Amino acid sequence: MPFTPFHMGAALIVKPAAQKHLSLITFGIAQIVIDIEPFIGMMRQSEILHGPTHTLLGAITIGVLVALVSPAMCRPILRRYNQEVTAYKLRWLSEPIEPTRIAMWSGALWGTLSHIILDSFMHDDIRPFAPFSDANPLLHLISHDDVYQLCVVLGVIGCMVWLLTKWVYRQT
Repeated sequence: MPFTPFHMGAALIVKPAAQKHLSLITFGIAQIVIDIEPFIGMMRQSEILHGPTHTLLGAITIGVLVALVSPAMCRPILRRYNQEVTAYKLRWLSEPIEPTRIAMWSGALWGTLSHIILDSFMHDDIRPFAPFSDANPLLHLISHDDVYQLCVVLGVIGCMVWLLTKWVYRQT
């Protein structure tokens, strides 16, 4: 199903180590943009839902586009987020309003590439190396349910470590 939050586990597990070098918002935007193709396919009742956007070339292309447009989207979201955490006296959870270029690019590219990897385990119609090969060496190496469970576990662990890191390094 397109637009699931499960893929965020791949970002949340990396965020504590990456900190300001990975934009979770950009990662999330990349998840939505890459799943527009399967969404349209579902609406049209197409047999193949995962086409060119779910290849490595498509993922990189989408990642580049998302990295270029996401700064304008991130600023107002981060501004509002920081207002909320401040209002609830949780300022230590605030994030920089101006994400770095590295954060934008890593969020966008990790977002699209991790999406292709995770989906390649589950979906028969993904050809990650197209147009060079129709092979999908990852298909069924991990079951559909196990991929979702892995994403949830990674997300929960990542959130806990991120919160702990933010708490330990909070500015008093």
